[in-house]
Amino acid sequence: MSKEELTKKIIDLLKTLPKDRLKHYASFKDVQIKRFSSPEMANVSEKDLKLQYISLRDLVNDKFKNYYALDDKLLRPKGNPEYYNRLMADIRGEKKETLFTAMRTVLKGK
Repeated sequence: MSKEELTKKIIDLLKTLPKDRLKHYASFKDVQIKRFSSPEMANVSEKDLKLQYISLRDLVNDKFKNYYALDDKLLRPKGNPEYYNRLMADIRGEKKETLFTAMRTVLKGK
């Protein structure tokens, strides 16, 4: 496989990545697409491109998420079983905390 084919495959894989849930200064997807589209990629060896393609393919297919699956014991610890649910709700923007509930969370920890 040539460098151009590998670069095109990598860019196609990057385009399949979902949009980031949180707004960052720089998006991984956009930065990598720009990086692999630049003419500087001509200096990268074919072996390195192949390794980057394999790594990116594993990321897109959630290889490690499926290999190291989290069980309920980790996701719902006995000390604070709703911690991760509350954290994910905040990240998704589903529920806004009022000043009173925020103070209660800080004081009680739940």
